[in-house]
Amino acid sequence: MSFFKASSLVRSFEESQTLLLSARAKKLAAEGRSIINFGGGELDFNTPSEIIDRAYEAAKKGQTKYTAVSGLPSLRKAIARRISEDYGVGAHEEEILASCGGKQAIYHFLQAVVEPGDEVIILAPYWVSFPEMVKMVGGKPIIVRAKGERITPEEVAAVVSDRTKVLILNSPSNPSGTVLTEDEIKGFMESIASKAAWILSDDTYYRLVYAPARFISPLQIDSDWRKRVCVIGSSSKSYAMTGWRLGWAFGPKELILAMTKLQSQVTSSPASPSQAAAEAALLEFDGVAEDFRTRLIKRRDLMVKALKDIPKVSYLKPDGAFYVFANISGHFAGGSAGPSVTSFCSQLLEEHGVCVIPGVAFGDERFIRLSYSLSEEHISEGIRRIRHALLPK
Repeated sequence: MSFFKASSLVRSFEESQTLLLSARAKKLAAEGRSIINFGGGELDFNTPSEIIDRAYEAAKKGQTKYTAVSGLPSLRKAIARRISEDYGVGAHEEEILASCGGKQAIYHFLQAVVEPGDEVIILAPYWVSFPEMVKMVGGKPIIVRAKGERITPEEVAAVVSDRTKVLILNSPSNPSGTVLTEDEIKGFMESIASKAAWILSDDTYYRLVYAPARFISPLQIDSDWRKRVCVIGSSSKSYAMTGWRLGWAFGPKELILAMTKLQSQVTSSPASPSQAAAEAALLEFDGVAEDFRTRLIKRRDLMVKALKDIPKVSYLKPDGAFYVFANISGHFAGGSAGPSVTSFCSQLLEEHGVCVIPGVAFGDERFIRLSYSLSEEHISEGIRRIRHALLPK
């Protein structure tokens, strides 16, 4: 009998379904199976060689030591410059915390502001880790689901209470690719304006927005909100740097100091070579983000066109990121005895060699999330296999 017994904390949340299924897909591929992996949250492009070279050069010159917990001053200045230029606000070095990925920055933000029992409003569909992180810090996730195609400010206002501490916004959205409009964001801000509540603005995909949609930050709508907005950014998606683990938070100095205090006891600083790579990406090679965006548009259009040809499959055409959130529930009768979308995802991987993430992980069991961060050839073949699995002859 094992001596180990998981703590109540571990038992209170679920393992990331995206990582779990993607790991299974990689294992099957390593065994020689032909696997089309739509489950990944990373681009198939390699980190540009110029960025890799900058990290290598920095390491050769001795940038392999600990840095300040919040990151090198030169990196934080580079992040502040990128935010200042892209958001049209004056960001400063002392308002920046560099972390081991945007995920760490989000967690430290929640640790810094949420007390046990505080409520955190999350818009569905949501990134898988939002509710679990909230539970991990003792907060209560309040999930808002749209009655129509999109969540309205009125639907958010209906769940606001005296315990509301944070409203999480994620635009473009993982998993749906939805980009919030200015009117929507303004309405969400008004819904919590009378409360002592923060906005956590997860802007991980803000460089990957497709016209005519455009990215809008709460900071661009009302500068007075700067004292109650924390912006999360990352080098992972726009520069194909997931494995470098480098993200950041931008917020009021007092908040950043509190988050830095937490990080000092958890990881200390991000890896030194990763900081050099991110600094180069932000200052010298920022154009790669635009190149990736242009290439992703073609892949998005290919995927939505292929899905459109499958009966009983619907979706909102994504305006950003690199995901399609598709409703396939019309192919399942429902009921406990019959197959479900979730069981279909397992069958799809094991029998047809296609990995997709079940929508239940994002708060809607009718859907699947497909990433188009893979080659056009694999997109076409993967959708062909999905069609065959849904419509067997």
